[in-house]
Amino acid sequence: MPGPAKKSAASPYVTATDIYKYIQCPHWPYYERYASPAEKKLKRAQTPAEIARQEDGIAHEAETVAALFSGQEVKRVPETADLEKDFAQTLECMKKGAPLIYHGTLVSGEWAGRPDILARREGESDLGAWHYVPIDVKSTHDIEKYQKFQLAFYAALLERIQARAPSETAIYNSDRECLYFDPADIAEEFAGFMKDLETSIHGKKPELVLRKGCYDVGPWGNLCERSAKEADDIALLYNVNVTKLKTLRELGIRTIADAAEMDPLAFTGETKGLTLHSLDTIKLQAQALKSGSVIIRKPVELPAAEYEIHFDIESSPPHGIDYLYGLLIREPGKKDEYVRFVSRSSSEDAEGEMWRRFLAWLETLPPEYVVYHYSPYELTRLKTLENRHGTSHWLDLFRSHMVDLSIYVKHNVTFPLYFYGLKHVAKFLGFSWRGALVKSGGESVDQFAKFLETSDEAIIKAIIDYNEDDVRATAHLKDWLARYAREQMVYEKTYPWNV
Repeated sequence: MPGPAKKSAASPYVTATDIYKYIQCPHWPYYERYASPAEKKLKRAQTPAEIARQEDGIAHEAETVAALFSGQEVKRVPETADLEKDFAQTLECMKKGAPLIYHGTLVSGEWAGRPDILARREGESDLGAWHYVPIDVKSTHDIEKYQKFQLAFYAALLERIQARAPSETAIYNSDRECLYFDPADIAEEFAGFMKDLETSIHGKKPELVLRKGCYDVGPWGNLCERSAKEADDIALLYNVNVTKLKTLRELGIRTIADAAEMDPLAFTGETKGLTLHSLDTIKLQAQALKSGSVIIRKPVELPAAEYEIHFDIESSPPHGIDYLYGLLIREPGKKDEYVRFVSRSSSEDAEGEMWRRFLAWLETLPPEYVVYHYSPYELTRLKTLENRHGTSHWLDLFRSHMVDLSIYVKHNVTFPLYFYGLKHVAKFLGFSWRGALVKSGGESVDQFAKFLETSDEAIIKAIIDYNEDDVRATAHLKDWLARYAREQMVYEKTYPWNV
């Protein structure tokens, strides 16, 4: 296990930003403080879209605070690089009983945080006959995990400072609704989380972990992957979370080679959080990574219908709306047809109009068909859209025909891959996406935001092309499962589908 790193010159404080980073990639706060010059060369630079999202978040926060607290007394504390000075000013405002404090700073020991709003509530504390609660402004619909941990962090800081736990915590979401959260609900998990985070910030490198957040959100994915590969570490195993990795390491299984050769029966009763089935699955995954083979664990039997639909939705989480439904239609004797429903606005009214056109189209479908998609996301979005804009008998029928191919991929097949997303699996099976402008779901979101600013139809075309490739990739995967996963077997590296 790696020992402590050399002392970092970075900020000694543990912050709410560190909490966000650690949840996305456990090595992020560590590498920010202790990465060597050579390791820093692997750090991914922020993209223009990421910078724009940060700026949009700041603007959304300012607009929300101005709208929600118009006419009320709001004390803003100037932010500087001197956290102790900022805290002294914030504490002075708290002692005077300011009703609302915007961008206040809280410091206690090695913890420092800047909640968006400190709101005064009645109730005794060391400050007087009042105390403060933390409220954040977020551009999400629901309270996400990292936001809960940040609220718990601010609540713990306030309890230290005012000698009273806040009576509540909350966020204002993208719809300016106040969503409350009780930190007591995650108290035990939060305590363990903060212990691990503080250990890494003090210079002890976390055990290796490799997850999508290391790449999609964090800047250190390339370094995380390189470190795991160099160590042949079990972090490379698909769908093995931190708890399971810890259990495996405690059992002496630290490398892919260890996992490929282990006897699952030998660990019966000793594996916290790991069943015999899980150990068997992990062993097969390790064997696939080691040999490059594809293992059909269980024959795949797909529902059959002459009329096939392959379905994918493009959404914009920052705006809380969907802007494109794409469907690939397959009928015997006909050329595959791509059908799309597009919104060119971020408004719910435009989304509703697109939804109604989609519902009307559902009425034109034949009595018998099957709808293939990848991941539960489409079903989740259909439910959200139904609640938001209305439903129909035809929607119920459409959902009853939906088949999630990711279930078959994850439960019936073992690929020599670190991730089982559609991009990873379909590319491995020989499918390629065309786009240069839009190459991922995240880029689709970014380009849609750019379209809203520019009204450039070339951007919408690029988004549509990307979505069409997504549904064609789904069809490519379905065809592969139907042809090559019909019986238990092992495909070696000279894969027949590449011949």
